[in-house]
Amino acid sequence: MAKVHLFLQGKGGVGKSFCASMLAQYLLDHDRTLICIDTDPINATFSGYKRFQAKRIEILKDNRIDPLQFDGIIEQIFNAGEQDSIIVDNGASSFVAFSEFLLTSKVPQMLSAEKHSIIIHTIITGGDEQADTVAGFSALATHFSEPVKIVVWLNPYYGPVEADKSFEDFKVYKQHEKRVACLVRLPDLPKDSFGINIAQMLKSRLTFAESLAKPDLPIMTRQRLKLVQEEINNQIAELRENL
Repeated sequence: MAKVHLFLQGKGGVGKSFCASMLAQYLLDHDRTLICIDTDPINATFSGYKRFQAKRIEILKDNRIDPLQFDGIIEQIFNAGEQDSIIVDNGASSFVAFSEFLLTSKVPQMLSAEKHSIIIHTIITGGDEQADTVAGFSALATHFSEPVKIVVWLNPYYGPVEADKSFEDFKVYKQHEKRVACLVRLPDLPKDSFGINIAQMLKSRLTFAESLAKPDLPIMTRQRLKLVQEEINNQIAELRENL
């Protein structure tokens, strides 16, 4: 049974590609056969990582999204081996088109009939975008029924997601609790130290393993990157056990 990880979020700049990259790194580091696909027509962040060897799907035709271009993605997934993991990083600008394609063609049901496991990952942020990202999660949980599983990544970069209460106490979570397979909480990092080191790594499109392999990496930069990687990887390990 292949595991199909679809990263879907209608808001841009909320850390979706970072979360997809963290899952990809973990799977590669644990010798999982991995197929990576980038469908973002504007910001091809995911395919910018050489280590992932992600295939970028050109979905624009005459400056408009051509839904037929999504067919090739499903073809790859359909023919994947039972030990394969597939990660699709879908851009915010193509969120509606890709979601509609999946729903109207009943792609999850078709893939489930072939014993593939479908997991939708979505991101919720703090700050000004929290209401929109929460609404996005609610829409996904409503429209994508079982056996599709949903993983929610909480990203505090723009502000705390859980300032007054835990996400499990949110009304929207309680409404869709049965649909959520796992929560992943990204660490709330000091921006003037950890944040700078992470930003430098992301700008270079390097994975943690590639960054830590650099012999000239300063000791404390190395230490901070190790701590972040360990905290996120520990949660991804739990995620894998729940999927």
